Amino acid sequence: MPPGFYNPYDQQVYDAGFKYIPQSKYLLNPFTIPTDDSTTTPPNTGGITTLPTGGGGGGALQAGGINYDSFAKAGFDAYAKRQPTPLVNDLYQSKLDKTFMGFPSYKEQQLTGPDMGEYIASKKYDVPLELTRAGKVQQGFQNIGQGITGLADKIGGFGPISAILGSMDKFDTLPELDRQFIEQNMGYRGPTVFGENTGGNYVDPFGVNTRSAFGNYAEKVRDDFSSLGDSLTGRLSEKYGATFNTETGLFESDDEEAAALANKKTTMMRKKYVFRQKQIDQQEMNRKAIEARNRMEAKAAKENQFKQEQERQRQSDQARVDRAYREETGGQGGSYSTGESGQQSDGSYNDPFDPGGGEKDGGFIDGTNRRTYYMNGGLADMLEIYD
Repeated sequence: MPPGFYNPYDQQVYDAGFKYIPQSKYLLNPFTIPTDDSTTTPPNTGGITTLPTGGGGGGALQAGGINYDSFAKAGFDAYAKRQPTPLVNDLYQSKLDKTFMGFPSYKEQQLTGPDMGEYIASKKYDVPLELTRAGKVQQGFQNIGQGITGLADKIGGFGPISAILGSMDKFDTLPELDRQFIEQNMGYRGPTVFGENTGGNYVDPFGVNTRSAFGNYAEKVRDDFSSLGDSLTGRLSEKYGATFNTETGLFESDDEEAAALANKKTTMMRKKYVFRQKQIDQQEMNRKAIEARNRMEAKAAKENQFKQEQERQRQSDQARVDRAYREETGGQGGSYSTGESGQQSDGSYNDPFDPGGGEKDGGFIDGTNRRTYYMNGGLADMLEIYD
C-alpha cells in the first residue's frame, strides 16, 4: 500500500496479516488484533466476505456461544421453507412409510389436547403430518437449484445494476453438491465472532457469508478445515509440546500443563475446527445421498431400457406370427407343412409360430423339424420322451 494510506493502527492490523479488514473509520467498533493463537491465522476468504463488524466487542460471539446444531437447524429450516410444498394427494400411510437414509421422512404433528380432541370428535383420525429433518433433506434433493433467491433478485427493480450483478453471480456455475451445501447453510443471520451482524446477510458464526455472488462457501469450509488441521497438528503442536487429537478436538500431553496451555491459547481455533468438521460431515452425507439417488436413477433407466427392448422384441415376434398365419398356412399347408418355413441360412430352424424356439441343424428330434415330425406320427414318441 502507498505510504499514508492507513493510519498507524490500521497499518498494524494490515501488517499482522489481516489484509481484508476495513479501515477503522468504516467500522462501528475498531478491530482488535488477537493476542493468542485462536485467530492469528489470516483468513483465506476464497471470494467469501468475512464480516468485520467489530473486534470482539458489542455482541460478538465467544467460543462458548458457538453452537453448530443451532446454526444447522436455522439453515435446514430456512432451506425447507424455500422448497415447493409436498403433494397433498399422497396417501397418508405412504407418507408415514417413506424413509430417507433409514430415517422417517414424515411424522405426526405434535398437537395440543384441544386440537387432538377436535380430530377425535370429528372422526378425523389422520393427524396432520409434517416433514422430519431427514424428509426436508430428501425433498431438497429433488429440487436442487430451486428456491434460491439470488443477490440480483433481492435488489430487483434497480435496472442495470440488477442486470450487472446477476451476470456476475457465479452460483449457478458451482458444482451441484456445493450448491446444495450452500443452500442448506442459508438460515443464520445472528451475531458472529466479530460482533453483531448488522448487514443481515446469511453468515456463519465466524462472520463468513454463506451465499456469495463471487465465492464458494462449500469450498471455503473445506479449505478452512484443511488449514486449521495443518496448523493444529503441526506448527502449534510443536510450539506447545502437545499432540492435537483430531477426534476430540483437544491437545493431549503427558505434561498436563503443556496440554492445558495449548487448549487455552487455541480455544477459538479448536472451536472452529470442530465446527468445520461437522460441516465436512454434512457435505459427505450430501455426497452419499446424491450418489445413491444417481444409482437409483441409473438403475431405473436401465430397467426401462430393458423393458423397451422386450416390448420391441415382443412386437417383432408378434408381427412374424401374424405374417406366418397370413402367408404360410394356406393351400396344402403352405411352406409350414413342408418344413421349408423357418429354415435359416446357417441350417438352423426358427419356427415362425414360435419365434426363437427353433432347433439347431434343422431338426427337432433325429434331425427332423418339429412340424414334419408331428405329421409323420412322431407325437407318441415325443410324448414318451417328455413323460
